[in-house]
Amino acid sequence: MRCLACCSGVMVAVLLAMPALGAEDPAAPPAAIVPDCDAPGERSEAIELFCRGMRRGDEGDTDGAIADLERALALQPDLLVAQVPLGTAYYHAGQYERAIAALDIAVAQLPPNYMVLANRSGAYLRSGNLAAARADIDRALTLSPNDPQLLENRVVIARLAGDFQTVIDDASWLIDHLPPKASWLLDRGKALGAESRLEESLMDLTRAAQMDPSADTYYYRGVTYYFMAYYQAALADFNQVLTLDPAFEPAYLKRCSTQYQLKQFQAGLADCDEYVARRPDAFDGHYTRGILRSRAGDQQGALADYRRAIELADDPADAVNAWYGVGITSERAGDRKAAREAYRQTLTIDPDYRLAQEALKRLGK
Repeated sequence: MRCLACCSGVMVAVLLAMPALGAEDPAAPPAAIVPDCDAPGERSEAIELFCRGMRRGDEGDTDGAIADLERALALQPDLLVAQVPLGTAYYHAGQYERAIAALDIAVAQLPPNYMVLANRSGAYLRSGNLAAARADIDRALTLSPNDPQLLENRVVIARLAGDFQTVIDDASWLIDHLPPKASWLLDRGKALGAESRLEESLMDLTRAAQMDPSADTYYYRGVTYYFMAYYQAALADFNQVLTLDPAFEPAYLKRCSTQYQLKQFQAGLADCDEYVARRPDAFDGHYTRGILRSRAGDQQGALADYRRAIELADDPADAVNAWYGVGITSERAGDRKAAREAYRQTLTIDPDYRLAQEALKRLGK
């Protein structure tokens, strides 16, 4: 049965050569009987269907594989190994709950196998059960410690869980023990950046860019340069991202922010305009464009962006910053009354917002 790669980066593969547990273990399930589909001789209808389902899966005929494997199990329910390719076929068909159900049977009734657990982990991940996906990949690694594919899978899962230390640890093992891949350096560099270990992040991302000068790598290195206040270097990397991939939307916003730091307001506005056009309902685009519009002297345009950002804000911390933007922009436009009202609204959300406190003192309450 062929391997499957889900878009999250987790590999799903079928392995039917399952080791049997020792007979001295009273809790051991019975050893799996794996039909030899290449052996000559007559086979039962269930085994024929099993073998044809396996071939169809290899050929990419997922629906045919499902039909054959389901029929094989209907005819011979104790053909438990069929649950493994059936679960994988369900996965490939996007039927993740059915994939989990089939693999649950395999996990419960067949000898422990790390690839079956890895398969179920991928199905859990796709169904949105991150905790279960993580439990399965951790268990798989106890059966096959330091397996490179399993470690790569756990990097994906840990990153989604926000466990950046596990990403760093697993990627480090891969980098230290195997010929480094750019993807491992990129994963570790991103995780190091998330942990504010910016110098280390920059080293990894630079190595990754040398090995694979991709838009992703340049983008994350640009972000690292930005947070290190190396704005010219950040700008160069964001330029490179958009040369390689003009559809890389986040790079427009980050290049806009970088140009703001370099006081290149008009150039930055062009990038913010592009980002807002591509993501009209994104808070960050309107908020950032409001900052640049205000700095460029377009106070009415800035007010429109800030107010739209307030409408779009899901997080009070975002809304409070946008309200402060309304205040400072109204003040620049000479509308002291509107500025005071905006600063008061800012303090209603966050009474400790120091800049709004100072602004009210400046304007008089």
